[in-house]
Amino acid sequence: MSQGQSEAAENSLAARFRAELDRRSLDLPLLPTVAAEVLSSSLDDQSNAARLAELIQQDQGLASHLLRVVNSPAFRGNSEIVALQQAIARLGMERIREIALTVSLKGTMLQPGPFENLVNAAWQHGLRTALWSKEIARTAIKNVEIAYLCGLLHNIGTPLVINRLAQLDSELSQSDMIELSNLFTTPAGLLLVEEWRLPGSVDLTIRFLDDFSEAKNAKDSVAIVAAGRQIADQQCQDQLNADVILQNPALQHLNFYPDDVDKLLEKAPDIALTMESMA
Repeated sequence: MSQGQSEAAENSLAARFRAELDRRSLDLPLLPTVAAEVLSSSLDDQSNAARLAELIQQDQGLASHLLRVVNSPAFRGNSEIVALQQAIARLGMERIREIALTVSLKGTMLQPGPFENLVNAAWQHGLRTALWSKEIARTAIKNVEIAYLCGLLHNIGTPLVINRLAQLDSELSQSDMIELSNLFTTPAGLLLVEEWRLPGSVDLTIRFLDDFSEAKNAKDSVAIVAAGRQIADQQCQDQLNADVILQNPALQHLNFYPDDVDKLLEKAPDIALTMESMA
């Protein structure tokens, strides 16, 4: 196929996908029942360990996967964890909700296909951003769970776009797929946030991540994820640099100082180990 033909095919595909977005006819995945309830419980201070274990056990695949994760080197203590309530007691409800939500959503968004490597890369980047966002929020004394959620889902539109475009044209080149996914990630993500009725903070993060200063009252929460994304990018490239990170406008907005960044970067080995355990 000539370059002109390739560009014409890409433009036709983009037009078709945009039409699906505009008509709101895009086939959106359902938010898994357990994920929805776990998400609800993560925002409910009155939830308890027994109820959380019950929710997770409703999905045996999720329960088994979660136990594998909590017994990985990043989380396991001196003895094997064999029950969900034991895992909750050892790791705490916040961490178990975090793992359960991540595992459940991953199972929904990662689909086999010719571009699953791109989908997996996008998911891994979302997870790494979530882990860094959580640590930034902890330092800034902000809501840690919301920071994790917004970081995890900041690019949730990417798997959605790639999966659908792969259905429309499985012969698309990887470079063209990346270009198209970059074009449609934000509107697709916003549509999914609306469909799944996710917190407004996720919507605002997706909408204003490239310019947190436009997020009005949500500047802090969006800035946390913007900074988390930058650090995640650097870690992926094995180029973590405190001086570069300190110059990030998002961290400057959050009033981070050199000591804050140094302490933040001490978390790098733990985050790398967590990424390996949750892969």
